[in-house]
Amino acid sequence: MVVGAALGLALNWAGTREMVDADTVGKVAMVGKEAGDLFLRLLQMLVVPLIVSSLVTGVTGMGDLRTLGSIGGRAIAFYVTTSLLAIVTGIAMVNLIQPGAGADLALLEGDVSGAPLITEAPGGVGAVLWEQLKGLVPKNPLASASEGDMLPVIFFSLLMGVFVSMAEHHEGSKDASVVRRFFSGLFDVMMQMTLFVVKFAPIGVFGFTLYAAAGKGPGAFRVLGWYVVTVFVALVIHAAVTLPLILRLASGRSPLAYARALITALVTAFSTASSNGTLPLTLQNVEEAGVKPQVASFVLPLGATINMDGTALYEAVAVLFIAQVYGVDLSLVQQGIVAITALLASIGAAGIPHAGMVMMVVVLDAVGLPTSAVALILAVDRILDMCRTTVNVWSDSIAAAVVDAQE
Repeated sequence: MVVGAALGLALNWAGTREMVDADTVGKVAMVGKEAGDLFLRLLQMLVVPLIVSSLVTGVTGMGDLRTLGSIGGRAIAFYVTTSLLAIVTGIAMVNLIQPGAGADLALLEGDVSGAPLITEAPGGVGAVLWEQLKGLVPKNPLASASEGDMLPVIFFSLLMGVFVSMAEHHEGSKDASVVRRFFSGLFDVMMQMTLFVVKFAPIGVFGFTLYAAAGKGPGAFRVLGWYVVTVFVALVIHAAVTLPLILRLASGRSPLAYARALITALVTAFSTASSNGTLPLTLQNVEEAGVKPQVASFVLPLGATINMDGTALYEAVAVLFIAQVYGVDLSLVQQGIVAITALLASIGAAGIPHAGMVMMVVVLDAVGLPTSAVALILAVDRILDMCRTTVNVWSDSIAAAVVDAQE
């Protein structure tokens, strides 16, 4: 990561001063992106079979199905609590730093002149959440898997695990144990494939970091510098203070030791900006850190899809930043609406095409801000996406450790 960033920034610096041809810099950046994309595709190749096999194995391994309800309840309570804490942290920081106060709106709009726009909210929060709820049930589980739509895959896998477990205890069923052993064996094979793919992580991380540094450079932060600082500081507070405190108090684990055990997953999450893509490595690292496989295989796939602390925080900060840029003074009640909307919008966001943009539009619409203002922050979205994805994966991993300690 360090080598990729150093080389990329050096190339970007040389390119902006015409010491190196700009086309050459662009080509090097694209080579890095292609190398990173290939590594990410290898990871994404593992995700669907890993989620299905891990969830079915996790549910059938629990024995008493009441344990599933207990683990699920604890996990969801953790997700909602930490996402709310993240949003509150973000709102506090944006009110303290005031990154949008006095910002030149014309300069910001000029900086994103070619950006794609989403100009209207898709029916408000209620409509989006209903679509998410309806989208839980797949018309065809295989089609959902092929499209990378994870919530229906998770729902189907949980049902599969429940009914395999029930069939095993049914007097007339003789072959259900074969199904359980099949998924257990598939899970073992997928983890071995993960160990193989992780050997290519340095190449993927180098490629993505080179692309981000050479392609963007520091120029994108000129206008949006204070906004980036606000998001970054809020994410650091949540990741380095709030979540470690929860980990220490709820599980007794050392946050530093746990972070060291998860370093491969966290670095991969940062470079790829993909929670689902990082899931194979997160599962591997969390189990190596001592979390029971039954808990990890249930909590982590669910968390990678619905637990978005970093995303919820980012959306709250972005909306308040946009309000400040437009000179709109949001009341405490309106900021509360932003908090609740950002929380609800972040749950299951992965099931919606262009989820980040759609969800941002929903939150903007909830407080009457122009939805086209999404484009103002796109210039720095990639680096912030990398940061918030890392926080998402860190939060999922802590959820697994906390639920494991309490079961």
